[in-house]
Formats: sequence, C-alpha cells, structure tokens
Amino acid sequence: VDFDHLIPSFASSSALPQPTTKTQQATMVFTKFSFSTLLLSGAVTSVLGHGGMVTPESREIRTMGLDIDSSFGWPIAMRPGGDCLNNTPDTNLQTIPYGQSKIEMRANDGANHIGPCTVYLVNPDDVTSKLQVGQLDDCMRSLHPAAGNKGDAPIPAEMSIDVPESGLPCSPEHCVLEFYWEATHLEPHELFNNCADVSLGGSASGTTAESSAPATTTTAPATTTTAPATTTAPAATTAAPASTSSPASSGTTYVSVGADSSMKAAMDQWCNDNCNNDPPYCPDTTCTAA
Repeated sequence: VDFDHLIPSFASSSALPQPTTKTQQATMVFTKFSFSTLLLSGAVTSVLGHGGMVTPESREIRTMGLDIDSSFGWPIAMRPGGDCLNNTPDTNLQTIPYGQSKIEMRANDGANHIGPCTVYLVNPDDVTSKLQVGQLDDCMRSLHPAAGNKGDAPIPAEMSIDVPESGLPCSPEHCVLEFYWEATHLEPHELFNNCADVSLGGSASGTTAESSAPATTTTAPATTTTAPATTTAPAATTAAPASTSSPASSGTTYVSVGADSSMKAAMDQWCNDNCNNDPPYCPDTTCTAA
C-alpha cells in the first residue's frame, strides 16, 4: 500500500493533519471555523480506523464504550452503534461557550483523508434540525499536504468553532455538537462523525470546551449500517487521487485480510465494493481475491 495516498504525516502537534484519501466541500453557515490542527486516522488493515473529536468527549467514548485507538474512529457504516446522532445520549453534559472556542481532536496511526469536515449544533430531539458552526474544505489535507506513516503515535490537534447566541436549533441547556466528515476517494463515500452532548454558556476567550467526568458506560446498541440521513453530502470538487493499488477486474470476488470475526462480513463487503470500483481501490494488505 502506498501510504503517501492513504496516510499523511504530521510534523508536530501544531502541524495540521490532512486527509489523503478523500475530498469534500461544505459551506459555512453562521460561523467562522479555523483549524489549528485536525484529526482523522487509522490502520488500513483495521478498516481505516481514524481519529475524531476528543474534547468535548463524544458519546462513542462516554456511552458506547468504544476504543479511542480504533473503533471510536471507524466509518459510520462499520462502527458499533453506527451514526452517533442515534447513539445513547450522555446525561452528564459538557459546557461549550458562545463565540469562538477550541475543540480538541486526535489523529490515530498517521492516517488522513481528503474531504471536507463540518461541525454542527444539533437538536437532540430532532436530529434533522441543525446549525453549522464550523467547516473546512478538504479537512486536514488542505492544511498539511505532506504524507505520514502508518504506526505514527497519536497526534493531538485542535480547531476553532464559533457558536452564536441566537438562531440555535436546540435549547442552550442541551445541544449535540456533531463533527462530520466525508471521505470522497471512494464510491460510495465513507462517512465519519462524532457527537458530544453539551450545554451552552459564558464567553469563549479562546478557551477549550470543558469536559466533565463521563457517566457510567452503557452497553452499545445493535450496530446500524445506515449513513446519517440528516446531512446531504456536497458534491466533491477535487478529483479523487489515483488508485495506488493494482487494478481489479469488475465482478471479481474479494475477501478481507486479517479482519476479526466481528468485522469479517462488513470488511468482505468493503473489499468487494472498493476493489471492483472504477478506478479500483484495493490495498493488498486489506483485501485479496477469493
């Protein structure tokens, strides 16, 4: 696998990770969104387990009990619990201020993908009602174009959002902060999100969102494989990078390499879809012809 196209590098914790395998755009609504550094990453042999938002801490960690180093950052369709907007809510709310503030992120294993990332405030009682409070075209890839290395230590990152005091889709007493990213190097695109249950209050003054102790972790509900119905993905404006794998013949059956039993069926399907794609994306460390 050519990790130059799969996994960008990060020169330092202040350097911005960039997605190298996907591309997307989103339009800012109501807010400014600055990126000091972002996250998204994962091991190719583990279905590209990426990173995500770590402060405020997400439902995936607090109520779903997912692993910060792997399943926490998997694509929505493969992650236990699926779309974070449908995950068990966290009743121990964290506070984020009005105005501009920083959200902390983390990149696992040096991976980064092309595609825009967007941050929303969402009504927990009606997840179709949301307000965009941050956005970055091509996500980290637009800020840190260098390639990275599989096996890199987790890279801390942060970005800024801007929360208005009016026109909110939710009560200040309880909103969901959703980080949403679409990787556009594949068809269908891979979708990622993280959700944190928050309250709004005070002024930012450049502070980081406060994270209180998490509530007791509960058992994750059955996995759902439906991509989030709440967001219409904007069309990619940058051509996907050329495949770094050997071409695959359409209709060939593929199976995954090294996937554990709980992920075997999903990974086999992933390999069949992407190895038979035009152009194919079929890393030999992840997929092989049956």
